[in-house]
Amino acid sequence: MLFVALVVLAIVLPKDHGQRFNLSPTGTEPEQVNTTPTKEVRLTQAERRAVNRTLVAFVRTAVTRADPAAAWKLVTPLVRNGISQRDWNKGEVPVNPFPAAISERPDWRVLTSYPGDLTIDLTLQPRPGAKTGAIAFAVEFKRMRDGRWLVDSMVPEHVFGPSTPPSATPARTPVTGNAKGLHGRLSPLWFIIPGGLLGLVLLVPLLFALNSWRRSRAIERRFRQERGR
Repeated sequence: MLFVALVVLAIVLPKDHGQRFNLSPTGTEPEQVNTTPTKEVRLTQAERRAVNRTLVAFVRTAVTRADPAAAWKLVTPLVRNGISQRDWNKGEVPVNPFPAAISERPDWRVLTSYPGDLTIDLTLQPRPGAKTGAIAFAVEFKRMRDGRWLVDSMVPEHVFGPSTPPSATPARTPVTGNAKGLHGRLSPLWFIIPGGLLGLVLLVPLLFALNSWRRSRAIERRFRQERGR
């Protein structure tokens, strides 16, 4: 009876029964592949120029909030995720606003450089007159298929205090008396103190000699008086 039941089940079950429980990829969805690069590469001069073009434009439009709409196409979809273009154009950009002054060839340092993925260390200086210090960012870029490098993230690392501008007129130390060049009149104490010390050196032997002379005169008078008696 058991053998007959197994034969019936084999006939009744559909032929794709095994496929319903097949957990292997079917080919309808792309298989997840770990694409994280593991070996760093050297950044070429052409790539550096392309990164600078995106970086300068993004700082001048998005970071300063001067023209956020112009920065919409300078970032990857990850940066724009959850933000409508209308809100973005109003200044709702997920990057710290900063009144930056940036040249056409900014100075930055490579932190990591993988194929299609670049992270740099960038220090932005404030515009003249801004009451704030410099700020350092870690900026990540992704290279698109058309060769463009787009901003993928921009995270502040360190905020510096505002620098104190030097005084317009240096403080002058008042000089007492008339002065010629760098030499001023010396205080009288510089002459009194050495003079007093020199006087003591000469006066002590003089007093000692005078005292000895007086004692000698006193002894001589006493001797004469005793002889006269």
